[in-house]
Amino acid sequence: MFTQALLFPIGILLLAIGGDRLVLGSVSLSNKLKVPAFITGIFIIGFGTSLPELFVTISALNKNETDIAVGAIIGSNIINILLILGLSLVLTNKKSLESISSKDIFVMIFCAFLFSYFLQIGLINHIWSIIMVVLLPVYLFVSYKFFNSDSHFVDDSSVKGSVILNLLIGFIAIIYGSEIFIEGLIYISEVLNIPEAIIGISLAAIGTSLPELAVTIASFIRGKGSVAIGNVVGSNIFNILGVLGLSALINGQIIFSKSFSGIDTIILILSSVWVYILLRNGSTNPRLYGSISLIAYLGYMILLYS
Repeated sequence: MFTQALLFPIGILLLAIGGDRLVLGSVSLSNKLKVPAFITGIFIIGFGTSLPELFVTISALNKNETDIAVGAIIGSNIINILLILGLSLVLTNKKSLESISSKDIFVMIFCAFLFSYFLQIGLINHIWSIIMVVLLPVYLFVSYKFFNSDSHFVDDSSVKGSVILNLLIGFIAIIYGSEIFIEGLIYISEVLNIPEAIIGISLAAIGTSLPELAVTIASFIRGKGSVAIGNVVGSNIFNILGVLGLSALINGQIIFSKSFSGIDTIILILSSVWVYILLRNGSTNPRLYGSISLIAYLGYMILLYS
């Protein structure tokens, strides 16, 4: 029993280490390729920090724990915006949200509506999984060529270490961490008699969002708000098109249970729209908007567990 209780924190630790190593390796690679800051945030950091969600989702589906898998994606997207972005805004300066493409945010909002549609009909079939997987590289191309064609490259020479070594360590830590993490979550849900959907939305989502938290806060503290926003937007898009799409493609389909209430999809959509509001108004008083985000997340958690 004591050993099983340790699985959850060990899994979180491995996921955090893995995500951190992957980010370092990816940023080093982007410096060599001379990729602009916001593009780096979306393509490299955003997608790199979403790898924990990918491995946790696939691992959970392989164990027939669909509620944990789906709950982790819903919760992760909400946490990325309300908790991580909100906390970062409380710590940041007034100019961190300037010069960011709103078109990528609209894609994120579209993905939130798409996910909500799947929850309403109760499944993602094989055809939809193919469409989602195809849409991801299409979005990458359009974002790079059209949405962010005016972005400028800023070299970050502070990133040290081997690209290959960091990526290798990151992948190994995330693969094993996700397995241990899911085992720990299953044990917690059984001991505390908590529905797995709630476990997925809260604890699983927070655990897999640790890399995003570290990257976003660090980006804002360094005055690189475009990287932070790109991280959140890229991660949320990849969670839906990439994680859900690939998982459904690998498994043939994903069938959703009725455990997820309408409030979950409403919060998912509203939080995505909130990013656009932050982009337009957040720089005027970032701490106010950050505080609103944190209060909204706290209220959602209270509602979830009540």
